[in-house]
Amino acid sequence: MKMQGKTQLQIMSNKVKQVLGERLETLSKGQRMSLNGALGRVFDRHQGQANKVTSEEIEGAYSVMEAFYPADSLELSERYQALQTLNAER
Repeated sequence: MKMQGKTQLQIMSNKVKQVLGERLETLSKGQRMSLNGALGRVFDRHQGQANKVTSEEIEGAYSVMEAFYPADSLELSERYQALQTLNAER
């Protein structure tokens, strides 16, 4: 990747951190992958120019991710996995 491409990715990353803040810290692996995919499509639509990506687009990508990976279903999934682990240990 060219140096400018790396710089644009860093700018995009910083912009996402600024907009989403602490919400990024609690994402599951599936949520993170979904959000990265959505943000990548936004980045590509702007031809790799991070300064053209708006806060609204970043929020929109987050909303799309939440629609596919709602926090409630993840919590239920984690509880189910914990119960499965407990039952397997018995």
